[in-house]
Amino acid sequence: MQLDEKKNIEKATADGFLELYNQKMNASCKIVKHGESPDFRCEDKEGNKMHLEIVLTEDRPGDIQAMLGRSEHRSPKAFEAWYEEVKQGKRSIFERVSCLSGNVSEMVIGQIQKKLKKNYGPNTALVIRHASGVDWDWDMVIENIKNMLVLSHNPYDKGIWIISNNKDRIFRIL
Repeated sequence: MQLDEKKNIEKATADGFLELYNQKMNASCKIVKHGESPDFRCEDKEGNKMHLEIVLTEDRPGDIQAMLGRSEHRSPKAFEAWYEEVKQGKRSIFERVSCLSGNVSEMVIGQIQKKLKKNYGPNTALVIRHASGVDWDWDMVIENIKNMLVLSHNPYDKGIWIISNNKDRIFRIL
């Protein structure tokens, strides 16, 4: 992913998250700086600070590149080739199936576990943008995700959140 494109995706994610966060929390946070670590520094009307660290996740490895047009991984042609191999008994039908309580949650947990090793200081939220063609209802698996996390240390005192790919819903994990 090109750096400018990465920054644009992060910015769109942060903008979408802040709009929904402000509504949900009755807050007024706005971006004041796009940085590197954490990705965004924000402030509300009273000068309270909040930092955002943005990470993308996907249903299956390669889905983000496919959504960006950099891979044929999810193309009809790739599907047809895979299906032919399934019919010949060379591949499993379940290789391309995604399940919110299975591989999809595992991908999110993996990203969270990586980010839990970092510390961006106080007033930081981890925002996970889930790139998927499916509009998952994360409320159904939040408790399971919490139970599967190894939380000896949580540097995200402003929460760990998932924002839908369409940026129309946020879900608080912690």
